Amino acid sequence: MESIQERAIALIYKAGLDNLVRESEINYSRWKNLRHRKARMSTEEMEVLVRLYPSYGLWLATGQVAPEAGQTSPAYDEAHSNLPTPNAG
Repeated sequence: MESIQERAIALIYKAGLDNLVRESEINYSRWKNLRHRKARMSTEEMEVLVRLYPSYGLWLATGQVAPEAGQTSPAYDEAHSNLPTPNAG
């Protein structure tokens, strides 16, 4: 099972360092160090990630999803987007 840190790093990659710097008061080198596991995550960084990706909050904290409550994960969203769309025709 992946850790909270691993899930957070996945979101850091998804968001991109430049975007994270623009959307927070946390500097580029801090985000880069987190991404490369040279620093430990703090609650401040976790709050930024949840603010940017609110639908991933449950997954970030627990590794679980609850799509019926709007809580998914990047992998769930990707798999869901690859499903065939029903044709009304």
